[in-house]
Amino acid sequence: MITIEKSSITKISNPSKQEFLNLWKQGKAFVINDVANQWNACKNWSNSYLTDVCGDNLVPVEAYNQTFFQKYNFAAAEYYHDRKQMKFKDYINIVDGNQKDDNISYYMAQVDFQKHFPELVKDIVYPEYFNKKPKIMYFFFGFSNKKSTSTTYLHFDDVHNIFVQIRGRKRFILFPPSNYLSFDPPIRENAYSPAWSKVDPVVTDLKSYPKFPWQDKIEVVLEAGEILYIPPLWWHHVTALEENISLTFWYPPTIKDLFVQKGFLPTLLQIAPYVIPYQIRQHLRKS
Repeated sequence: MITIEKSSITKISNPSKQEFLNLWKQGKAFVINDVANQWNACKNWSNSYLTDVCGDNLVPVEAYNQTFFQKYNFAAAEYYHDRKQMKFKDYINIVDGNQKDDNISYYMAQVDFQKHFPELVKDIVYPEYFNKKPKIMYFFFGFSNKKSTSTTYLHFDDVHNIFVQIRGRKRFILFPPSNYLSFDPPIRENAYSPAWSKVDPVVTDLKSYPKFPWQDKIEVVLEAGEILYIPPLWWHHVTALEENISLTFWYPPTIKDLFVQKGFLPTLLQIAPYVIPYQIRQHLRKS
C-alpha cells in the first residue's frame, strides 16, 4: 500500500452567477460557501422540527445487512434487503439509536424531496446558477455509528449535481474523468450499471489496481451549510462522518454544455460504447 498525496479543491464564497459559470466552464468540482448556511433548512432542521412538521409522512427507506456498510463489497445485491415504507418519525427514531434489529441498517437515500416532503420546500432556496429549476431534488438522511456508516460506492452521474450539506458532515472522494476502463467498471457483469466502479478508493491499492488514477484523488469533507458542485461524469465516493442530512439538485446537461464545459464531450464519447448497451438492455427488460 502506498499513500499518494491528495489534490486540493477550489472553494468560493457566495459567488455571483457569472463567477459560478466561470468555474463551471472549467469542468471541475468546487465548493461553495456562505450560501446554503443562510437557508432555513440549515438553521431549523433538527430531528424534533422534522418530526413536528412532517413526521407522519410515509417515506421510502432502504434496508441492508450490517455488513453492507462495514465491508466494501461491490456485489451489493448479496447485502441488500428491500426498500420499505415507514413514517418519517419512525426512521428518525431509528437514527436516534432506537433501532431494534441489530442485523439490519436503514438508510434514507435518494428520496424525491418535493414529493415526500412538500412541507419542507419553503425552507430551501433554489440555486440560481442555471436558468431553470432542477429536474429533481433528492433528500438523503444518513448516519455514522459504532455499528455501521452509510456509504455510497464509487460511481458517476450524468447530470450537473449541486450537492448541499444541510446537517452534519460527509467525506467525498472525487476523481475527474480519465481512462474509463482504469476505474474497473463492471462492464462484464450485466446486472450492474457501468457507472459504478469496483474499486474502493478509501485505501490506495496499487498492487490490485495499478492502472487506477490514484494520483487524481481529491478528498473533501463537506461541512454543514456548504455546497459541492460535481460535474457530469465525475467519479465520487461518499461516506457519512456523522448523522447528516443532504439535498442534491440534479440538472440534466444540454447539448450546449457538451461544447462549453471543458472535457465533457471527450469523456462522453469515451464511455458511450459501454453505457449505451447497458441502457438498451435495461429498456428491453422493462418492455
